Amino acid sequence: MTSGRLFTMTDTDDLSPGSLVRRWRLGRQLRSLREDAGKTMSQAAAYIGVKRPTISRIETGRQAILPKNVKFLCQFYDVGAPEVDTLLRQAEESNERGWWLSYADAIPDWFEMYVGFEADAKQISAYSAERLPGLLQTPDYVRAVNEGTPLGKLRDTQVEKLIAFRQARQARLVEKRTPYRVVLNEAVVRRSIGDMRAQVRHLIEMSERDHVTLQVLTFDSGPHPAMAGGFDLVTLPDEPSPNFVYVEQENGAVYLERPADTARYTAIAEALATQALTPGKTRDFLAACAQ
Repeated sequence: MTSGRLFTMTDTDDLSPGSLVRRWRLGRQLRSLREDAGKTMSQAAAYIGVKRPTISRIETGRQAILPKNVKFLCQFYDVGAPEVDTLLRQAEESNERGWWLSYADAIPDWFEMYVGFEADAKQISAYSAERLPGLLQTPDYVRAVNEGTPLGKLRDTQVEKLIAFRQARQARLVEKRTPYRVVLNEAVVRRSIGDMRAQVRHLIEMSERDHVTLQVLTFDSGPHPAMAGGFDLVTLPDEPSPNFVYVEQENGAVYLERPADTARYTAIAEALATQALTPGKTRDFLAACAQ
């Protein structure tokens, strides 16, 4: 992950099977060891026989981390045996197959990275301006969105694979009870996409789960700080604050990880939660919409 980088379908970064959170953690440890040893990325790359960008991708969790490279880097950084054994084990674990890869043909490459972090996130906060987040969509909603977007329209088999993928994500969210805080612009609920009554009833059911906080930002609330568009704030395990902001675009996504960016979007999320209807009033609002 790099601050402000746009990931598109043409990216060639090695997002091979594995837990991205484990890979990200291991990369941070290796970066810390390199800095403590007073070595540059170029020096580390030359030592293990790779190019400098490879070290950058390893340290940011964007490339599979081979145990042999970990071993050589530890030699170069003069790391003691006990810590080397731990890092080697982490490298092996980081390359375990990710659950989402069986759906890889139904999702864009740049989204795989987000799902990898979502799978182990400690908390997710989101704002949706125009379309329901995938974690809240019903199968009928997915089909209707596809029918209404002739540009890049998917085949029926691809749509069903995408639905299965969405349902698998939703099941993991519920099973792991991941805290999910989401604010929906009223337009998201008002726009007729498929069977909206069934979709709204599903939103009410999700909002009743104690790990889900759902709020609607109504039209009459006036201007708000997220008028530029939607976003997701992801906090990883054992981290005190969000680690990155995910901003999706038409054919790619931007991952923002600078402290200034995460702090700004955290403030925006908090302001939206204050301005939107409370969770209780949101359920009342949704119940009225379902009528």
